[in-house]
Amino acid sequence: MPVTGPRRYVNLFRNIRNPLEYVFDKLHHRGRMLHFVTKPYKLGFDVPPSLYQVFKEIFMADVYNIGALARVLPENPVVIDIGANAGFFDILLLSKIKNAQIYAYEPLSSNVERMRSIASSNRRFDKSVTISSFAVTGKPCEMLRLYAQDTEDNQVVASSLEGFNTDNTKELWISAITFSKIVAEIPGTKIDLLKMDCEGSEYDIILNTPPDLVRRVQRMLIEVHDIDNQFNVNSFSHYLFELGYDVKYTSINGFCYALEACKK
Repeated sequence: MPVTGPRRYVNLFRNIRNPLEYVFDKLHHRGRMLHFVTKPYKLGFDVPPSLYQVFKEIFMADVYNIGALARVLPENPVVIDIGANAGFFDILLLSKIKNAQIYAYEPLSSNVERMRSIASSNRRFDKSVTISSFAVTGKPCEMLRLYAQDTEDNQVVASSLEGFNTDNTKELWISAITFSKIVAEIPGTKIDLLKMDCEGSEYDIILNTPPDLVRRVQRMLIEVHDIDNQFNVNSFSHYLFELGYDVKYTSINGFCYALEACKK
């Protein structure tokens, strides 16, 4: 469950070495580029105004419950991040588990550029995170049409579903890769963590991937959206349960849920 109220500042001080950078900007409403350094393991990164909300969700509201997650993952986990955005989740994870190996997939070029900027100034991020500028699908296709905001800034609500967000007025065609191919090409027999935040594409990706490949994932953290009577958090949870996962979820808003699935 995301943290709210003053407890968010506890997480800010727990995760960031220079929390007053945020506090000063908050008090003076400057809306400038912020620079943070994580702890205990150091990674430096910039946060433009367009990503303030993402920063707060991950580092303050702690939507991925990073403390509990770090305790259950192995020392050198293999992680797939679908919908990596600007890489903030990957930064937070590496600040707690320095030997994580992350395969990050992000379709929007502005977000990919920011991740690559982070990699260029953080050797460990560069070494640990493989950045791929693909949209991920379940059914094979060479190009996927995305609906995105008409802006050059970083953004978080691009979706393959038309009408998913009223601000998504721009159409983009993005090179695509299947989740099956991603899993098949990763060395070893299991994926320790799948984190997915892909604005409705979670159904295509999971439901259209062979079950044996899905079962290679030991733990999932997925943002699930209620789309209609067929594609909703209840049906999605039931499908994962049938594949052999314990599933729980909490509401983020009226149609979006934070779902966690663990192999039984």
